[in-house]
Amino acid sequence: MLNEVPIQLAGRRSPAPRSGTPGRVAGTPLLIVLAMAQFMVVLDFTIVNVALPSIQTGLHIGTSTLQWLISGYAVAFGGFLLLGGRLADLFGQARMFRIGLIVFVVASVAGGLAVEPRLLIASRVVQGIGAAIVAPAGLSLLVTSWREERARSHALGIYGAVVSTGFASGAVLGGLLVQESWRLVFFVNAPIGAGLLACYWLLPASAPTRKGGLDLPGAVTGTAGVALIVLAVAQAGDTLSVAEPLVLALAAVLLLAGFVLRERRAATPLLDLALFADRGIRAANLCLLAVGAYNAGEILLVTLYLQEGRHLSAVLTGLCFVPQAAGAFWLAGPASNIVPSLGPRRSLAIAMLLSLVSLCGSAAAVASGSIIALLATLFLMGMSARISMMAATLAGTHGKVAAREQGTASALLTASRQCGSALGVAVLAAVLVVTAGSDAHRTAIALLVAACFALTGLATTRLVPRLVPAARVADGKPTVEHGFMHHFLHHGGGLP
Repeated sequence: MLNEVPIQLAGRRSPAPRSGTPGRVAGTPLLIVLAMAQFMVVLDFTIVNVALPSIQTGLHIGTSTLQWLISGYAVAFGGFLLLGGRLADLFGQARMFRIGLIVFVVASVAGGLAVEPRLLIASRVVQGIGAAIVAPAGLSLLVTSWREERARSHALGIYGAVVSTGFASGAVLGGLLVQESWRLVFFVNAPIGAGLLACYWLLPASAPTRKGGLDLPGAVTGTAGVALIVLAVAQAGDTLSVAEPLVLALAAVLLLAGFVLRERRAATPLLDLALFADRGIRAANLCLLAVGAYNAGEILLVTLYLQEGRHLSAVLTGLCFVPQAAGAFWLAGPASNIVPSLGPRRSLAIAMLLSLVSLCGSAAAVASGSIIALLATLFLMGMSARISMMAATLAGTHGKVAAREQGTASALLTASRQCGSALGVAVLAAVLVVTAGSDAHRTAIALLVAACFALTGLATTRLVPRLVPAARVADGKPTVEHGFMHHFLHHGGGLP
């Protein structure tokens, strides 16, 4: 699949590195490093799920405490993403990428060595912080390293295909590792991270894109506000109560309101609010909220159904997600041409429609007890994820403001999907609890609720700007400027 990258991607030269900074080898090796780093970050969402029963037995953790191995990672990841993106803009994407990898690997090793529940949960929180640094820095490195639009679309296609398998691969790998020891679920990140750190010389000599100091009041209020939102959603899904989540949500609203006021007045704001003036960026982030909700929710529901409803082993459960990974990989090459040709709006609409069909089909398959039909719907979900991530990334990192705020713009996209994931998991877990009946019936109902997220996402695609012809002809020649979308379509093969 890597051979599908055009010659511009594999052999494009880059500026000479500055003194004292690692140089850059452009093309496929750099792309592999960036994709594998994000793959490792995404992998940790599902690889721990499979190991939860073994961890509970090994460390004698109560059920109410056990869920924080997932929620702790999610809260830290979602809460620190904006700060991670700002640090990438302020101190350089490559530098923060390496620092984030080190934090993530050290926390993973600490988790594997933990002998007490609180230490394990703390290591998961630190893992989330490391992931919040790696994710926006890596995505912004990719966006800025391939500036020619066709090359960028191919790079995003391959990057997204690798990343999209992280959720599914986590279930497969986790099931295999748990057969030996649950600690291997954490230790597996060490060789991967060490290998990526050894390739530091592949990273570009990226200079900071912004000057000035770090907006500490903005960092505190913004990070705490987002973290409390994720925490409130997680608490609501775990306790099914209103009081505590409502208090957390109100505190989050107050903190975020203070954050907005601070960012309007700060000389060097953490988040440039001008990003939200761009309709494409707003719409891309709203779409990813929906994508995160139904995608993470679907994986949780299918995993629980296969293990508890069909009594499959952890290994067989993980293998059932191979079709979803195959769908993402199979569409990686075509998506590099489909998305540029159709544009982000149509591409996102197609992706949401595929998700809607997949989730409704999964509900029918679970209700009827057909594993084969369920696997077919998971293949569709993989295709949908591939298209939606590529289209949303292209829409959400374009524009003059995004060009100088690549780290922050990339962090917004990841934060939107992460917050959507927390919302989806919490809501669908609550649906499972309150719905009566067999495991198959409860799962089918919850999958239909997940389909509502996809339907909302489909409606949200209407907010993505339409493709407007960028050139008008006068005297047989184009007389107006060629905007980004025209340039993108031209190089992507969408225009003759």
